[in-house]
Amino acid sequence: MPRRLRAFSRQLWPLLALALPLVLVASALTTLARLNELRELYLRYRAAALAARLETLASEPTAEQLEALVEEEPALVDLRILEPDEQGPDAEALAAIREGRELYRTQRTRAGDLEVFRAYIPFHTANRLRVARIDLAAGAADWLLAPARRNVIVASLSGVVLVLLALYALWSLRRTAQLEKSQLEMEQLARLGQMAATLAHEIRNPLATIKGFVQLAAEKADPETAALLAPVPPEIERLERLVKDLLLYGRPVEARPAWVSWDTLARELETNARQLAGDRPIRLSVLRSSLQMNTDPDLLKAALLNLLRNAVEAVDEHGEVRVGVQASRSGLVITIEDDGPGLSEEARKRLFEPFYTTKAFGSGLGLATSRKLIETLGGQLRLVPRHPRGTRAEVVLPRVPWTQSVREEAESWQRS
Repeated sequence: MPRRLRAFSRQLWPLLALALPLVLVASALTTLARLNELRELYLRYRAAALAARLETLASEPTAEQLEALVEEEPALVDLRILEPDEQGPDAEALAAIREGRELYRTQRTRAGDLEVFRAYIPFHTANRLRVARIDLAAGAADWLLAPARRNVIVASLSGVVLVLLALYALWSLRRTAQLEKSQLEMEQLARLGQMAATLAHEIRNPLATIKGFVQLAAEKADPETAALLAPVPPEIERLERLVKDLLLYGRPVEARPAWVSWDTLARELETNARQLAGDRPIRLSVLRSSLQMNTDPDLLKAALLNLLRNAVEAVDEHGEVRVGVQASRSGLVITIEDDGPGLSEEARKRLFEPFYTTKAFGSGLGLATSRKLIETLGGQLRLVPRHPRGTRAEVVLPRVPWTQSVREEAESWQRS
């Protein structure tokens, strides 16, 4: 329970740190909206004050009186006295005021290049109803709101920065948790690998002794007893492969690069593929090339043999397996393709998990070991589906130096 509380508290403070700046940003935006409303209120108040001055005039406003109003109100851009039934661009606003649908009307518009706040306000003079169209500069209230708006902008930017910092803190916590989990899994796998290697080492010597005695007994036994002993050697060989996989997966490996020809490696792969195929008439096509590469031949061969075994076991009696290599400036790509049934989505997600297998008698270490060996060589292993069926294993080696002559040919082998 204390551990859960600690984990909860570690996640709580970044959430609080995220919530507080969000509240700050929301408050700043709300304040900015209120400031805009206050600016509109100020301009409306100034227009109403001018209309009230017109209301105090006992007669028709003269040009001198209008000029005096302009001098008293620096924000005034234009002032016109309109009749309620006047036609023209102001007819709609005048009609709404004349019919009593609106007491006054305000709007934002443009007068030339200047944005203005326009107000239509009725007033009485000389016992007549008139409407004053008052245009005030829209920026007239900015001096009043500039300091507050500056503070709002600073608060908003501060809130955004705090939000980003809180998000970064949350991401860092999640990243740290993932790294701790990954490190724990790696430690568990390391202990498991060490235990597997110890068990494999202890099993290997007794297994060799059992195999020798079984072979000797089969040679000296009568036909009936020899038939009973016949299934034992293949099972012992399967256990030997499992022990070999455990040793290869459990022990640390170090690459020892040396120049090796692809042609030599291809011949060894072909020989092993023949043994794996047995009597099945599958087709095997291996690309021959004069390619020379500088890598650890033992580690690469072990990784490719595991992939080749999977491909051969995946195809049916008349299936096909292709092995190829491609060299470019970005490195080497070795491919092993088969036209087997392919892999399910669930299997592709767990392919590289140790001891996970879809085979009845598989160890589940082949792909995990191959990926480990290929990563030791500085490469990557990818398994992608083929269309319409099958699987393609790609060994990408971007850091392997290579040379190649112009001669290149393809050879194929078919079991009858």
